[in-house]
Amino acid sequence: MQRPKALVLDMEGVLHVDWTALPGAAHAVVRLIEAGIELAVLTNTTGHSRADIAARLQAMGMPLAPERIVTAAWATAEHLREHEAGRRVYALVEPSGLDEFAGIELVPTPREADVIVLGGPDDRWTYALLGSVFRALLEGAPLVAMQSNRWWTTGAGPALDAGMYVTGLEYAAGITATVIGKPSAAIYRRACAQAGVDPAAAMMVGDDLESDLRPARELGMATCLVRTGKGATFSPAPGDVDLHVDDLAALAAVL
Repeated sequence: MQRPKALVLDMEGVLHVDWTALPGAAHAVVRLIEAGIELAVLTNTTGHSRADIAARLQAMGMPLAPERIVTAAWATAEHLREHEAGRRVYALVEPSGLDEFAGIELVPTPREADVIVLGGPDDRWTYALLGSVFRALLEGAPLVAMQSNRWWTTGAGPALDAGMYVTGLEYAAGITATVIGKPSAAIYRRACAQAGVDPAAAMMVGDDLESDLRPARELGMATCLVRTGKGATFSPAPGDVDLHVDDLAALAAVL
């Protein structure tokens, strides 16, 4: 395998868990940059802006610029600007995730919306509120999901993610959501573009074989599974990934 020109890094479980840097990750990032390998971050995070994430990563010793970070929230805002321009949006999204939505008309209730957007779940997602979203979908509003992950890693252990809600609303309303984040091919292309390379010249590094790496492989990217985060729960079959290493530091040593 040739050394990739760029790495696209998943964030949670690869660089940190609950904003605590994983051992060796910061040194690995610096080492890869010094080796001339372009880096981008691709994350299904919905509750933080790219600027906020960059500041947090830089505080951990990872010098990554906001422009090199692709989040599900930012990509969703870009999708709305490109494909739903001028339409009213109800965004069931963490408040800080709306920092990327400048210029998009947001409405306070689902019944006023032309488009429904789902971010990451939190305690506001009550039965009554989801019922209002469901009725808006029945009346014809399309559903745009920032992501549809099954679960994610926290310091307290696995936590339910948005996938169960997206799938449930699709089933109940008889519709198909537009999913913006991983595993959508479009968001991988955006991340490669932010790194300045074609997918064929990039490697995706993730801790989730299904949602991080298989879609990247289908796009022509090389793939590396790390055993941090979710990674230890996967046992890739021969040919599933190009590399399978303990952590980002081990990958930096290989490259």
